[in-house]
Amino acid sequence: MAFQGLTYSAYSNRHPSPADIGKKLGLDEKTVRLRVRRMEDSGFVKYYQVMPNIALFGLRSMASYRFQALNLSTKFALLDRVHEIPGLIETLDYLGPFLSADLAGASTEDAHGAAKKLARKYELDMFSLGNRVVREPLAKLDRLDWRIIRQLRYDARLETKEIAKTLSTTPRMAGYRISKLLNSGAVSIRAVIDPRKQAGLVFYDLEVATNEENHPRLIRSLRERFGEKLWYIKNPSPGVTIASLFSFTLEEPEESVRGTLGIEEVRRCSLFILKEVIEPRRLSWVDNLIESKISS
Repeated sequence: MAFQGLTYSAYSNRHPSPADIGKKLGLDEKTVRLRVRRMEDSGFVKYYQVMPNIALFGLRSMASYRFQALNLSTKFALLDRVHEIPGLIETLDYLGPFLSADLAGASTEDAHGAAKKLARKYELDMFSLGNRVVREPLAKLDRLDWRIIRQLRYDARLETKEIAKTLSTTPRMAGYRISKLLNSGAVSIRAVIDPRKQAGLVFYDLEVATNEENHPRLIRSLRERFGEKLWYIKNPSPGVTIASLFSFTLEEPEESVRGTLGIEEVRRCSLFILKEVIEPRRLSWVDNLIESKISS
């Protein structure tokens, strides 16, 4: 269901079928269909979002940072104003004084400068989780493309006939344009989740430090130890691995730290328990940029 983050990897189907998902996960179609509906009805899946490739706005760098506030009051003050921060894609709020943020900039220096400004303003300790260059999409967009993106922005699975009717075009043309946007890397689709709505499930990150040459062995060890509870791994900087996991009790995350520290390649392991995924309020700076593309 495209919980892949903002990586703009190829994803050419707005409606992944329960059969396809089940095949990938080794589950039957009925189980997938019922589970997806339950996640949607409970609010765990808030909605399906289209995110335009930020390179279309001249933003070629995406940088991630972990911040630590002096106290909870400082963290809450920042979270109250997070929607006002230009270039901020998403914030993850963890239990305690910790949060992380993805920031976009015209260059790595711009993104880093925005993070430093944020850290100074709220007296935060800052740790870089890595950055990457955003690749340009393969297609040039016109006004109709941008109007389609606006329609799909917070309802990525909207029926093609509805889009065509709203934009006074044919379903065939709307479908063609949507496929072009997806296949060219101009947009990505993801399910936006609310971890607070999934009762009995705890999401957490392990930030693991090791020698860079030991990274492949570490990944194998983590996969063997945690199995299906390890759902995402990234290597934001040399020697640092972030493993995203879930558990069914609050005891498991701390036990995971103890078990990870027992792996030979590991030098350090820190625990961050996810509380909430926070997006900028609507209309966000991305929405405003979309509007400017339409009007121009």
